[in-house]
Amino acid sequence: MIQKIYKTRKIYAVTILIILAAISIFLATFLADFGISALIIAVILGALLANTSKKSVNLVARSGILGISTKQILRLGIILYGFKISLDDVLSIGYAGVLSAFIIVFSSFVFGYFICRIFGIDKKLSVLISSGSSICGAAALMATQSIVKASPNAVAIALCSVVVFGSLGMFIYPFILSGIDNIKAGFIIGASLHEVAHVAGASAYDVVAANNAIIIKMLRVLMLAPFLIILSLASGFFLGEKSSVKSNFPYFALWFFVALFCSGFINPQIKEFISLVDNFLLSVAMSALGLTITKKALKNANLKVFIASSLIFLWLIILAFVLANLLF
Repeated sequence: MIQKIYKTRKIYAVTILIILAAISIFLATFLADFGISALIIAVILGALLANTSKKSVNLVARSGILGISTKQILRLGIILYGFKISLDDVLSIGYAGVLSAFIIVFSSFVFGYFICRIFGIDKKLSVLISSGSSICGAAALMATQSIVKASPNAVAIALCSVVVFGSLGMFIYPFILSGIDNIKAGFIIGASLHEVAHVAGASAYDVVAANNAIIIKMLRVLMLAPFLIILSLASGFFLGEKSSVKSNFPYFALWFFVALFCSGFINPQIKEFISLVDNFLLSVAMSALGLTITKKALKNANLKVFIASSLIFLWLIILAFVLANLLF
């Protein structure tokens, strides 16, 4: 009986996310001229459902599908995205891109940590907010949690701040960057937004911008492994206690690059089919991400958290603009 209920919940959750993704893709065909992609529509629909149908959201959350969608499905979507990008696009970034990713990740984490501490936020929550903002959102946040060992409430608050400001950037960037060179705009998006999905959504208005944005973002994701090692070694300072290094390397980022290297050998028709599948998977992930933006989650995060998170986001934007102007 229990297994049947659990199975029913899963079917219901999957159906909800598929419907949201399908509607998003359908609406995007009419809003493409306004620079609004299916991914942006998906997170809006998810957030609307999260705040109008508590019962539906609870069923989706208890099914376990929400976690799968924002992790495994999202990562698969990003891996498949690699088939859209050529090796020449990557080579155009060069060592400057790697150095930029390093600067962005570590300077933003340190800046964010001290800003949070100035506002009286405890050390563990400060580390979670700063890591999620500087690296790759929820993925970095959860990986950091394996070292930090913060309370579930702290994780929820940090996740909420990352999702809110990342989503905000995803909505406004296509408009404020419309007059900027697409290569530079892609760099700014990839260098400053929180989640990989946010980057994909914000840059979807242009292929060149999207390619640059995803590459820079993936370079930031690849910084997660060295970041965790450094955090573990410096945990006495940042956390006030020592922790052991754990294996949290983002292997999906490596598969992204494998797909990228193989893209030149794939038939164009097959690549087009992969692109359609990829767009659907990312829309599902964005719908699930939208479902996490609830009024209750926002209430758990006090004003200090949002002020600190907004300052970290502002730092990321300014740093991205400075580096973009120096490199391009």
